[in-house]
Order: sequence, then structure tokens, then C-alpha cells
Amino acid sequence: MGYGNFRFNFPGWPYQSRIKIKHIKIKLQTRDTVSENIEEAGIRILPEGELITGVVEKHSRFLEEYRKEFEELDSRLNQFEEDEKNAKISRARMAERKEVLKEKRQQYYHQAEGLLEKELFPKLDTVTADKIKEDIKKLKGHIEPEEEQKFKDSFMEHLQGLTLEKDVGESIILQTRARLEDARNSNLELKEITESEKQLEEDEGNKNSEITKNKPQHKWLSSKIKSHEEALSYWEKQKV
Repeated sequence: MGYGNFRFNFPGWPYQSRIKIKHIKIKLQTRDTVSENIEEAGIRILPEGELITGVVEKHSRFLEEYRKEFEELDSRLNQFEEDEKNAKISRARMAERKEVLKEKRQQYYHQAEGLLEKELFPKLDTVTADKIKEDIKKLKGHIEPEEEQKFKDSFMEHLQGLTLEKDVGESIILQTRARLEDARNSNLELKEITESEKQLEEDEGNKNSEITKNKPQHKWLSSKIKSHEEALSYWEKQKV
């Protein structure tokens, strides 16, 4: 009789058949020995169901860790991008405000000069009137608010003396001082906006650096999450 690749015979079998039987016996003894060694070592061979459950738990654990890190990083990057949009809007508004302030500053000095030309200059000689015009021109120039304040104080002190000398009403001094102060305040706000623009630019540079640094990690986490989701889906189906 035959079984697989082995031949089984009754008494009187040929020698080759006896070798085949001996080979099978050795294999069975070896398998039994391995099983005994595993049991002696305290090793338990897990059933298929438990193995699959363990794999599912592993992928679930990795997914939880990666998703948590991804959500935190994604939130931070989204905030950076939102800040960048807001910064762009702020820069546009600052630019518009600067143009308004520059124009208003010139208008205030123009109003002051027009008032003096009408009320004071007719009582002054040409040289003195031209000197006042030159001083106003310097004030209208691009100077720091602190320097403008000093120059304005000196200018008003000189103007005060002329109005007393020429018997011009005090209201001229008050109105001129008010226009010059408005002009200086405009210049002061201009400086504040310029400093804010520099700070905004610095902050934007730092955030762009953070975005560049974290983008690769963000992409890597996204890839890992997708990979573990696919693996988890596969192994969960094997449990059914």
C-alpha cells in the first residue's frame, strides 16, 4: 500500500521501505522533542485569534500616539498660517495708515504756514519771513519725532518773540502751536507703525522658520497614520 511519498508494506517489506518508516518515526520524534522543549522553556504558542488581537492592539496603540502628535503639530502649523494671513492684512492696513499720516502731517504744517503768511508775515521783513518759511520746511522734512519736538520748541519760542514784538494776537501762537503739535503726533504714530512693521516682520520670519522645520514631521506623521489605518483595517477583517 502507498501513502504520499512513503511506502508501507506488511512483514517481509523490502529494506528500502523499512528506511522510509524509520525516517517518518525520526521526524515525529523530533517534532515531539521541539514541543517538549518549548513547554519546558515556558513558551506558549498563541492561537491565531490571540495573535491577530495582539497585532490589532499594536496598530491601535501606534495610531493613538501618532494621531495625538499629528493633531498638536497640525494645530500649531494651522495657527502659524492663520497668523501669517493676519499679518498680511495688518501690513496692508499699516501701509495705508502711514500714507494717511504722511499726508496729514504735511497738511498741518501747510495750515500753520498759511496762518502765519496771513497774520504775521505782512508785518515782517522779507528776510525774517523767509527764515520762518525755511524753518517750517525743515520741520516738514523726514526727521525723528524727538528731533522734531526740539526743533518745534525752538521755533515756537522764536515765533513767540516775534508776535510780541509785532503786537500780533496770541491766538496766532495758539493755533500755530496746535497745528505743529498735530504734525508731530502724526510723525510719532508713523514711527510707532514702522517699529510695529519691523516686529511683525521678525515674528513672521520666526514662524516661517518653524513651519519649514515642522513640515517634514507633519508629512511623516500623516504617512504613518495612513499606513497604520490600512494595516488596522486589514487585521480587523481577519478577526471576523
